[in-house]
Amino acid sequence: MVYETRPRVVYALRNVSLVVRQGVFLAVMGEGSAGKTTLLRCLSGEIQPSSGVVRRGAGSGDRSGPLVSWVPEPGGAGSVAAAVALGPRLLLADEATEESGTALRRAVRGHGVAAVMSTSAPAVAARADAVVFLRDGGVVDMVAGAGPEVISECLERSGRGFENGSRESQDRRHDSQGQRHDSQDPSLS
Repeated sequence: MVYETRPRVVYALRNVSLVVRQGVFLAVMGEGSAGKTTLLRCLSGEIQPSSGVVRRGAGSGDRSGPLVSWVPEPGGAGSVAAAVALGPRLLLADEATEESGTALRRAVRGHGVAAVMSTSAPAVAARADAVVFLRDGGVVDMVAGAGPEVISECLERSGRGFENGSRESQDRRHDSQGQRHDSQDPSLS
């Protein structure tokens, strides 16, 4: 996603490749202007990327509701329940709170929907199956099944960017113990 502003071009998203399947809960974190909201808006269909594609799968054949439903803000359990009542296959929440993060976790488990939320709170992100970290519109790290401490460490590293010109934090994946695994495509199955 490119925004042309004078005198420069701003890359809100670049080379992001994610797969979020039914029953998966993904958190997106990063500093301000990292591309979190733009990513959610692309997933919802509100905006179209400047290049590349957003594929929205057909999902379960027994769902008659909308493909995507936003969790209204300020998000809480009631907001998530209202979004789930529409019968979507994908729930989106921007700047999710502790209460809405917990409710999204329940919705994914209880209704089998996929959910993607942005949050700035590691404790909220820990409710997700995996956390993707963005910096300058690109994925710089990912952790799966981690607690708030590991997520905080990853968030701090992603905020520093690429130290000494290296790209060591890019294209990495972590498991629940915080172990890194090389990954060219941070997708979730």
